[in-house]
Amino acid sequence: MERSIERVIAHKLTDLEKKLEILVNTKEKLRWENTELQRENAELRLSNIKLKEEAKELKKKNTSLEKDFNKSKSFAKIVTSKLTPTSGIAELKESVERYIQEIDKCIELLEDTL
Repeated sequence: MERSIERVIAHKLTDLEKKLEILVNTKEKLRWENTELQRENAELRLSNIKLKEEAKELKKKNTSLEKDFNKSKSFAKIVTSKLTPTSGIAELKESVERYIQEIDKCIELLEDTL
Protein backbone atom coordinates (compact mmCIF):
# COMPACT_ATOMS: atom_id res chain seq x y z
CA MET A 1 0.00 0.00 0.00
CA GLU A 2 2.84 2.35 0.76
CA ARG A 3 4.16 1.67 -2.70
CA SER A 4 0.89 2.76 -4.35
CA ILE A 5 0.87 5.97 -2.29
CA GLU A 6 4.46 6.59 -3.37
CA ARG A 7 3.45 6.03 -7.00
CA VAL A 8 0.53 8.42 -6.71
CA ILE A 9 2.76 11.03 -5.07
CA ALA A 10 5.45 10.49 -7.72
CA HIS A 11 2.85 10.78 -10.48
CA LYS A 12 1.40 13.96 -8.99
CA LEU A 13 4.90 15.36 -8.57
CA THR A 14 5.67 14.63 -12.23
CA ASP A 15 2.42 16.35 -13.28
CA LEU A 16 3.31 19.33 -11.11
CA GLU A 17 6.78 19.54 -12.69
CA LYS A 18 5.26 19.47 -16.18
CA LYS A 19 2.81 22.22 -15.25
CA LEU A 20 5.63 24.31 -13.76
CA GLU A 21 7.67 23.85 -16.92
CA ILE A 22 4.70 25.00 -19.01
CA LEU A 23 4.27 28.04 -16.74
CA VAL A 24 7.98 28.94 -16.97
CA ASN A 25 7.92 28.61 -20.78
CA THR A 26 4.75 30.71 -20.97
CA LYS A 27 6.33 33.35 -18.72
CA GLU A 28 9.44 33.52 -20.95
CA LYS A 29 7.33 33.74 -24.09
CA LEU A 30 5.26 36.57 -22.60
CA ARG A 31 8.40 38.38 -21.45
CA TRP A 32 9.83 38.19 -24.97
CA GLU A 33 6.54 39.37 -26.52
CA ASN A 34 6.41 42.24 -24.02
CA THR A 35 9.95 43.31 -24.94
CA GLU A 36 9.11 43.20 -28.64
CA LEU A 37 5.92 45.21 -28.12
CA GLN A 38 7.79 47.82 -26.09
CA ARG A 39 10.40 48.13 -28.85
CA GLU A 40 7.67 48.44 -31.50
CA ASN A 41 5.87 51.03 -29.35
CA ALA A 42 9.04 53.12 -29.08
CA GLU A 43 9.55 52.96 -32.85
CA LEU A 44 5.94 53.97 -33.47
CA ARG A 45 6.28 56.91 -31.08
CA LEU A 46 9.36 58.14 -32.96
CA SER A 47 7.60 57.67 -36.27
CA ASN A 48 4.59 59.57 -34.94
CA ILE A 49 6.80 62.48 -33.86
CA LYS A 50 8.47 62.57 -37.29
CA LEU A 51 5.10 62.50 -39.05
CA LYS A 52 3.81 65.34 -36.88
CA GLU A 53 6.89 67.39 -37.75
CA GLU A 54 6.40 66.59 -41.44
CA ALA A 55 2.75 67.64 -41.24
CA LYS A 56 3.78 70.89 -39.57
CA GLU A 57 6.33 71.60 -42.32
CA LEU A 58 3.79 70.77 -45.02
CA LYS A 59 1.29 73.17 -43.44
CA LYS A 60 3.93 75.90 -43.46
CA LYS A 61 4.77 75.14 -47.08
CA ASN A 62 1.08 75.15 -48.00
CA THR A 63 0.61 78.55 -46.36
CA SER A 64 3.62 79.88 -48.24
CA LEU A 65 2.33 78.49 -51.53
CA GLU A 66 -1.09 80.03 -50.91
CA LYS A 67 0.57 83.41 -50.35
CA ASP A 68 2.58 82.97 -53.55
CA PHE A 69 -0.58 82.02 -55.42
CA ASN A 70 -2.32 85.15 -54.17
CA LYS A 71 0.67 87.18 -55.34
CA SER A 72 0.40 85.57 -58.78
CA LYS A 73 -3.23 86.71 -58.92
CA SER A 74 -2.00 90.23 -58.25
CA PHE A 75 0.62 89.77 -60.96
CA ALA A 76 -2.10 88.81 -63.42
CA LYS A 77 -4.02 91.96 -62.51
CA ILE A 78 -0.91 94.09 -63.07
CA VAL A 79 -0.32 92.57 -66.48
CA THR A 80 -3.98 93.04 -67.39
CA SER A 81 -3.88 96.67 -66.31
CA LYS A 82 -0.82 97.21 -68.55
CA LEU A 83 -2.77 96.06 -71.57
CA THR A 84 -3.88 99.32 -72.99
CA PRO A 85 -4.67 99.97 -76.63
CA THR A 86 -1.74 102.38 -76.91
CA SER A 87 0.97 100.12 -75.50
CA GLY A 88 2.73 97.77 -77.84
CA ILE A 89 2.92 94.00 -77.59
CA ALA A 90 6.72 94.16 -77.54
CA GLU A 91 6.61 96.38 -74.44
CA LEU A 92 4.20 94.01 -72.72
CA LYS A 93 6.35 91.01 -73.64
CA GLU A 94 9.40 92.75 -72.18
CA SER A 95 7.53 93.52 -68.95
CA VAL A 96 6.34 89.93 -68.63
CA GLU A 97 9.87 88.63 -69.19
CA ARG A 98 11.20 90.94 -66.46
CA TYR A 99 8.50 89.73 -64.07
CA ILE A 100 9.33 86.11 -64.89
CA GLN A 101 13.02 86.74 -64.21
CA GLU A 102 12.14 88.37 -60.88
CA ILE A 103 9.91 85.44 -59.99
CA ASP A 104 12.69 82.98 -60.90
CA LYS A 105 15.06 84.87 -58.60
CA CYS A 106 12.50 84.74 -55.80
CA ILE A 107 12.02 80.99 -56.32
CA GLU A 108 15.78 80.44 -56.17
CA LEU A 109 15.99 82.43 -52.94
CA LEU A 110 13.12 80.42 -51.46
CA GLU A 111 14.75 77.15 -52.45
CA ASP A 112 18.00 78.25 -50.83
CA THR A 113 16.19 78.97 -47.55
CA LEU A 114 14.49 75.57 -47.48
